Amino acid sequence: MRPLITTIFTCLLCVFSACNTEEGLQPVSENSYIKIIQGEGTDAPLSIQEFNGDLLIVSNSTIRGSSANKIRVLRTDLNGDVINGSGKYFPENMNQAWNVKDVIVIENQRIVLGGTVGNNNDSLFFLEINAQLDSVRSEFYSSDMENYQLTGLSYDESTSKIFFGGFERIEDGEEYTLFGQLNASDLSIEENFRSSKAKALPATPILEDASGGLIWAYNTANSELVRSPNRSMQQIDDIDNLRFNNAENIVSKKLLKAEDGKILILGELDDLEKQQRMLFFYEVYSGDDPIIFGGTGENQLNGVKKSENGYLIAGSTEVDEGGGQLDFYLSRRGQNGGESFSSSFGSDADEELHDAVMINDFIYSIGSTTIGIENTLLLIKTDKFGRFVN
Repeated sequence: MRPLITTIFTCLLCVFSACNTEEGLQPVSENSYIKIIQGEGTDAPLSIQEFNGDLLIVSNSTIRGSSANKIRVLRTDLNGDVINGSGKYFPENMNQAWNVKDVIVIENQRIVLGGTVGNNNDSLFFLEINAQLDSVRSEFYSSDMENYQLTGLSYDESTSKIFFGGFERIEDGEEYTLFGQLNASDLSIEENFRSSKAKALPATPILEDASGGLIWAYNTANSELVRSPNRSMQQIDDIDNLRFNNAENIVSKKLLKAEDGKILILGELDDLEKQQRMLFFYEVYSGDDPIIFGGTGENQLNGVKKSENGYLIAGSTEVDEGGGQLDFYLSRRGQNGGESFSSSFGSDADEELHDAVMINDFIYSIGSTTIGIENTLLLIKTDKFGRFVN
């Protein structure tokens, strides 16, 4: 199998092209790379982050010959070589579908994953694994509902609590926003709250603001930001209807709390002037216009991660307008959303970036491309300006 991977990798490098809005992507270092990390099936990458000086990668995966989704977790060194064999798949020894939605790392030792169980999302799961990628403990949440969704996890160091947000629905269509609290030491569920209203189902993580209220975004014809003054969520107030000039079909996808406590929303919108799908960066309560950005074609947002003095944005952009072919899209933005660089690059196949992290002035991104009939995981290392060896 190894010669086949090497051949595919060589072909990819031959056909990759690149452009950069700032200074042109050029080969700058033999340390940069694009590496294929094939698994036991097709991959839908979710997250990459630093872990004990290495890289922790999490992906949803459908194993060959099985219809059940598994969670693929692996570690690589900074050269892109896989540690601990080929990684591990969860749940182990179970023919059950799990779909991971978010990942947090606690004290650089403990990895906690959250997501849904079953093809019909019959419950929520919370799974802790250790540095060796062994399962340590798990916890499940279900009530009298029929279907569950998790929109995000967060960890509070001061209280050693993990918070989760999402929504649940019953068969007749009634829907409720869900917010809960886990004890980080054993993942036991200490509190959970359900809203009394079917409106405002979250499309983003649910965050606590400086006064203890809960904030999240939901998507209707246009996205709206709402707030509950407390965790009970018996009162939900509209606080910001995202109505941007010359834009429609606004969809919020990521909600972040900056180091200074500011709340930021990132998502997608239709730019009526450019006549294309673009990305936006917006500071809640600021009254400022959003920063709109993206590649030359239709753009999609997949991942956002805090980096030194700003944020890394991962997604895809259409190569030829209306052509449908996707390229990797990577952008580094400052604390206020200003551009440090934006780049797009790819081959003749469809590719997407899903997440990125910066370590020691290098950016490590996870992407996907189609090889044969499978969506395959790629690990890409560039310098801090998004330049790589092509």
